[in-house]
Amino acid sequence: MTEGLAIEIAKQKMQQLGNGKAYLFQLRHLQVSPLTQVKLKAQNELLILIKPPDEVKVYSKAGIYNMMDTDINEMQYVHRGLTTVFNQHKQEHLHVKFLQVTPKIK
Repeated sequence: MTEGLAIEIAKQKMQQLGNGKAYLFQLRHLQVSPLTQVKLKAQNELLILIKPPDEVKVYSKAGIYNMMDTDINEMQYVHRGLTTVFNQHKQEHLHVKFLQVTPKIK
């Protein structure tokens, strides 16, 4: 997913959630060591995966993204709540980017 598409999806999701235009964008760029995981807390936020590497596994209550698992029929790019990012590569660090969308507090 490109940055532009992520922004359009974020705008639509915020509209659906009743936030209108009251939200902030933040780019999250993670470097994940081989065979390690990072947990992101995004209780009220959306995390939208941007151009993910094939060796990354991302999952949350919204769904899963894992190109290495051929049993998954639909990959999820938009995550909410506690989101886990796992580097499945045995030797390489992975760069994983998210567009974080945070509703403004009224």
